[in-house]
Amino acid sequence: MKTQEVALVSVFSAIWIAAQIYLGPTIGGITQLHGLTQRMFGWFLMLILAELTGKFGNVSVMSTIVALATRMIRRSASLYIWAVGLGYALGGLMFDFLFFLPIVSDVGGKIRRVYLIFVSLISGVVTSIPYILFKFFTLPSEAFIVWVPTYVPAAIIEVILSILGTVLGVSILPLIRPWSTMIKSKVRGS
Repeated sequence: MKTQEVALVSVFSAIWIAAQIYLGPTIGGITQLHGLTQRMFGWFLMLILAELTGKFGNVSVMSTIVALATRMIRRSASLYIWAVGLGYALGGLMFDFLFFLPIVSDVGGKIRRVYLIFVSLISGVVTSIPYILFKFFTLPSEAFIVWVPTYVPAAIIEVILSILGTVLGVSILPLIRPWSTMIKSKVRGS
């Protein structure tokens, strides 16, 4: 990882951590939407970081740093919060993987925007998997069956928030294109 990448990953991680820790409870309390800050800010930052660096791995590192840092800041030994953190790390890895698939590297325009929404959809769903598995293994089967229908609407809302974060990011991609070109050339050593 080059210095520019380390700096960008560090700054973006810090922004996402601060948003989760300081803005998350306030915005969540006002809107009554759990995960609004985590999902919207997170997927917005994942898209911008991937676009700026143009290199696989940076989003994965950022999401892992954020997951670990926010879990440690909350200072809980609860396995639940670690399952949620694992979800964010895996969601970032999936976003990274799908964003940098060689098959879609030359896709542009509306097709690219639709593909980025697809990337957000899949990575948003992947983020929920460790939490669901945690509930599956910790709840009695009857309780899990009762829990699933109550969780599904919340999970759908969280995935929609991930998509909204990406849509917001897509709307500013044209504004960051000059920086993106410059940063990509420095990261690649051109």
